[in-house]
Amino acid sequence: MLFNSLQYLIFLPLVVLAYWLVPGRLRTVLLLAASYYFYMSWMKSYGLLLFGLTAINYLAGLAIGKLEAAQSKRLALIAGITFNVGVLALFKYTNFFLETYNSLEKMLSSILPLNLVPAPEALPIILPLGISFFVFEFIHYLVDVRAGNKPIANPLRFGLFAAFFPSQIAGPIKRYEDFDGQLEKPRVFSRAQFGEGINLIVRGMFKKVALGDNLAPLAASGFANPAAIGTVDAWVAVLAFTLQIYFDFSGYTDIGRGSALLLGYKLPENFNMPYIARSIQEFWHRWHMSLSTWLRDYLYIPLGGSRGGKFATMKNLFITMLLGGLWHGASWHFVLWGGYQGVCLAIHRTWERIAEGRPALATFGNSFAGKATAWVVTFLTVVNGWVLFRANTVAEAFQMYQSMFTLKAGTGESLLELLVYGGPLPAVLAIYAAFVIGDKLKWKAKLESANLLPSPPVTARAVALAAVALFIASLAPRHAVPFIYFQF
Repeated sequence: MLFNSLQYLIFLPLVVLAYWLVPGRLRTVLLLAASYYFYMSWMKSYGLLLFGLTAINYLAGLAIGKLEAAQSKRLALIAGITFNVGVLALFKYTNFFLETYNSLEKMLSSILPLNLVPAPEALPIILPLGISFFVFEFIHYLVDVRAGNKPIANPLRFGLFAAFFPSQIAGPIKRYEDFDGQLEKPRVFSRAQFGEGINLIVRGMFKKVALGDNLAPLAASGFANPAAIGTVDAWVAVLAFTLQIYFDFSGYTDIGRGSALLLGYKLPENFNMPYIARSIQEFWHRWHMSLSTWLRDYLYIPLGGSRGGKFATMKNLFITMLLGGLWHGASWHFVLWGGYQGVCLAIHRTWERIAEGRPALATFGNSFAGKATAWVVTFLTVVNGWVLFRANTVAEAFQMYQSMFTLKAGTGESLLELLVYGGPLPAVLAIYAAFVIGDKLKWKAKLESANLLPSPPVTARAVALAAVALFIASLAPRHAVPFIYFQF
């Protein structure tokens, strides 16, 4: 059941209506049942896996909370983390390890007189949706309970923390203290919050359907055969993916956050205009913020953070982002993408230290030219990183780099012409840009304060909402495009 599907358009209103109609004591049970239905709509066996993970982590949290000896708590935490990482490794990385082992076996056997036993080519393992997000939330829960936070005693509330359908498949990664704190208080219907939820859902649908899904064919066409496309088309394809992944993922988050607001719950914001960042560090403060803070709090800081000197800080940054890349996908191009991000963050840290003792650099950095230069450098750094992320293999990534940075003509249909003349995409991008600028300049608030934008009646709002929904539907491509982050 996709957020942008007819099934979800039926499912969500029914759940919201039932939620606000049933007595308060039944709402957790209703949401838990709806969340399992949502998850099992993909594959029924997924529900058993989610239930098993939830039950074991619930018991582990209670055990860690009750143990008094520090060593016992530590051992229980290690056992819990090992279990969660083991489940993730089994489903997500088994075939990656087998493939890597077989590649090494072939290479070593060709140059050394070895008789290594090859591993199976691949096992019939189906990656459960959202497994990476579930594991990260469970690890965070166990670590925080070990740190002294109170575990969730109510199994239904813990089950809903794990399964809550608006954040279930691709986040944002919730912090259990925030979410369970909302469960402790009775939900009260808020008209303003409900309206904000509707606005987020509509905005998310526009990002996903009108923008992300229409950019997808450009990116897919370019990355399908990167060696054959020309320089201009290579950049069109990479820039198309740069925008696609933002609109796709932030659109998903908007729909999820909006759905949660309809039920009276707040999920953490996950994106804050990341492509206006003027450093790679700022980019990661704006992009997938729930993951960035998780990596900082539960990987970078435990590794030592910036406490061990310059070299240790660089090492910890690199390891954190390398593992972050591996978390995104069981493939070497994701590992390289993570390593690339780690190197870029280390270079940024080094540049900051160099600039600290040089007033001329600080003055330039605060000027318009300096800020513009910083933005261009950061944007190009991010764009080049997306090549590794989007390519199917490392070899294809380097073919794309060659096409991008070697002047040549392509052999197929021009992606630039397809972008300009092939559909409504330029106009839709202009509409979105105008909306973002207007939102940034707070045009709506200014018009309302000047009484130039009167509040329309509910019927007029409903008609306008229906018109927007039809407009978005009219822009949808023929074939639905899955959310990119569902594969993680």
